[in-house]
Amino acid sequence: MSRIVRIILGIVVALVLLVAAAAGLAFWKLSGLKEQLRAGLAKSLDADVQVASLDIDPWKSELHAAGITLTNQRSSSPWAKGDIAQATVHYRFADLLSSPLKVQVEITTWNVQLHSPLRTNETPPNADADGSAAAPSSPSRLQVTQLTAHEGTVEMDFADDRKVTINGVGFDSTQDGGTWTTQVHVTSLQSGTLALGAGSVKIVGNADQLTFSDLHLQCDPGAITGEGEIATGGQHAAQITLKGVDVPVTMLVALAWQPSLAGLAAIDLTYSGTDAGGTAQGTLALTHAKFNVLPWLGKVTLMVGLPDLSGVEVDKATSDFTWKDGALHLTNIDVRKNDVTRIAGQVDLDAQGNVDGKLKLGLPSAVTAKWPQLQSSVFTTQSDDYNWADVHLTGTPSHLQEDLTPRLVAAGLNQGGDIINQATQKAGDLLNSLLGK
Repeated sequence: MSRIVRIILGIVVALVLLVAAAAGLAFWKLSGLKEQLRAGLAKSLDADVQVASLDIDPWKSELHAAGITLTNQRSSSPWAKGDIAQATVHYRFADLLSSPLKVQVEITTWNVQLHSPLRTNETPPNADADGSAAAPSSPSRLQVTQLTAHEGTVEMDFADDRKVTINGVGFDSTQDGGTWTTQVHVTSLQSGTLALGAGSVKIVGNADQLTFSDLHLQCDPGAITGEGEIATGGQHAAQITLKGVDVPVTMLVALAWQPSLAGLAAIDLTYSGTDAGGTAQGTLALTHAKFNVLPWLGKVTLMVGLPDLSGVEVDKATSDFTWKDGALHLTNIDVRKNDVTRIAGQVDLDAQGNVDGKLKLGLPSAVTAKWPQLQSSVFTTQSDDYNWADVHLTGTPSHLQEDLTPRLVAAGLNQGGDIINQATQKAGDLLNSLLGK
């Protein structure tokens, strides 16, 4: 009997020791999990990571981190710093002895600041300061299989002092075979005069590239949709396609142009570029468009007895465009107010806001025929029942200058005063004002 008791006691002691060893090993694993989390995050982001507090709840199989601050250590990375108010790491107790340990991470109330990737003379992302290749990283002891975030803010600062702020950012990411699939949603986006409402996008990323699709951003009363892909290595080559419908044109132009333009834009845009720069090109069509950007045009139409177009909705307004390094090139401009006037040509706006436009202004041939001197010396080209005059536009949005008015004045004087005598009194008053009377 005593022998059986001793055997039973031996088994019990062995079990106790085994449980104690397992518990000790689990405790060691959990204790190391704190430092592994901080070190792994710092290593993967190449950042200085500070954590205000770390607590383990073994009963819920959770690790709670609070007050996390991230400071980028490599200038070639596209981010500057970040803050996370709360992060919860979920794990399975049965997986504690596994390597790597699979975990799920959930973060709330976070902020990240991005900067422009357009930088020069920097150490490549995968090289040390002396130019040599970075040493291969050791395998991580943690494997994040799901990442969820709520209540985030993303701030992006660009080299030309432009800033984009995205509010209410949340996402849910899952990993499968090295590929991450992320569904992102935001509550609003602000970039200068561009103010967008709620939006969402699907992002699929692997070691080579990020692909996004199903982009939808609300911009009352319209929306912007799109898709594209961005390489995760090298010069981060990007190809992006965007389409906008009923986008208020005031959202798309600089503050200086807003008082002079109105309408809803349909826009097709493709972007191609790298870290060194990019080019966007596409087409633009406006509906319900009104222009007060060419006050001299109203003087011209009134001078020949046609209505003033200032603030009047035109029948057509379209253009092709190319954007590169902050400069905008508008081509194939076609603005029409039926039976009144047409404008065609191209306009260049450089990064400093200077305007250089080579336009053609068309008036109905039936109208210009009443003023032979105008038709023979100014509106000399006839096409599509319109007579056309060349106009060179220069200056800035607030101080546009053109070379048509002096030629019109000269033609009116050579006409022997007939324009003043035959046009409406208002047109005559305008011409007199042009002459300084």
